[in-house]
Amino acid sequence: MKKIYLSLLGIAILILENSITNYISIFGVTIDFLLIFLTIISLYLDELEIGIIGAILGLLKDITVGGIFGINGLVYFLICYIISYSRKKIYKESKVTIFTLILATTIFSSVLNILASIVVYNSFTFTRLIIRGIVILPILNSIIALILYKAFDKSILKLKED
Repeated sequence: MKKIYLSLLGIAILILENSITNYISIFGVTIDFLLIFLTIISLYLDELEIGIIGAILGLLKDITVGGIFGINGLVYFLICYIISYSRKKIYKESKVTIFTLILATTIFSSVLNILASIVVYNSFTFTRLIIRGIVILPILNSIIALILYKAFDKSILKLKED
């Protein structure tokens, strides 16, 4: 039941992200709430479960947003699987850990998306992509993640109970 609930919550976040937050740009980037959500819940679920949820939500994002089909599904699967695989070695209650995880996952996601864009679209705005995707977006996502983690910490800790 928990997996269904988290999948539906992820779909709701995706809908909100596509309909509202994608139109709010800060320094030319938009916050990736779905990445933040998946990174945090990956700390509490098994590798395969969260990997599948991440892949499905990533493919749904690819379908609804456009771009290179499958890249977000692959990226979210890898992020979810790796974090979940390492979850026993990670101190989950630390704000520094959350900040660092979101920073690292956002950089990883941005690098793969930038590389895919360069290969597929022959994009030559490499400098702009690097500044936005590897500097601004990770810091912005990490700050927002800390705020959301603090606001929903009691709900997040309930994931441990099952």
